[in-house]
Amino acid sequence: MKEKEARRKPAKETLRTNIKDYIQKQIAAGVYRPGDGIVETQLAREMNVSQAPVREAILEMVALGMLEERPYSGHFVRALGPKEIEDIYQTRAVVEEYAAQRAADRATEDQLCLLYTSPSPLQEMDAKRDLDRFVHQDMEFHNLVMDAAESAALKRAWSMLRMAEWTYIAAAITKSSLEEMIQQHWTIFRYLEARQAH
Repeated sequence: MKEKEARRKPAKETLRTNIKDYIQKQIAAGVYRPGDGIVETQLAREMNVSQAPVREAILEMVALGMLEERPYSGHFVRALGPKEIEDIYQTRAVVEEYAAQRAADRATEDQLCLLYTSPSPLQEMDAKRDLDRFVHQDMEFHNLVMDAAESAALKRAWSMLRMAEWTYIAAAITKSSLEEMIQQHWTIFRYLEARQAH
């Protein structure tokens, strides 16, 4: 429990994350379409927050490639084609598969317990059955797998690529149901638990 508390984000970071999540959900739901402008002041009013965290969230999403900045015009939703989204998804799969292979060999019993002992990402996914919760527990799950992989270089690469941040978009376009995506995480855990690196 103490370890979980230590990982909690500061209020400012949580606010920025909430704003980012909101924008991603709007994109995934088709409310914000490719080419639509994201107006900082309007979004701040809509979410009843100051402009600073909205600006930070927008700039993060520009860095991620979900939004684009046009000089003297503002920020707009990028038009992402199926090939680009598939490329992002496949890149994430390669990085996370390698992490899981390493974790299968190196994870301690304590690290495995963090994955499934309540409260854990897997237990939360099962209990809530909610896309919002799933997105956050998915990030937490893979973060724990990265820790168990014991590779600082791999963890840095995963953090810099920030693939997990695309989960809302990926969940919206995947043919898998939420139930199937949750089961995929349990399957990964069972391989880790059985120390099966393949």
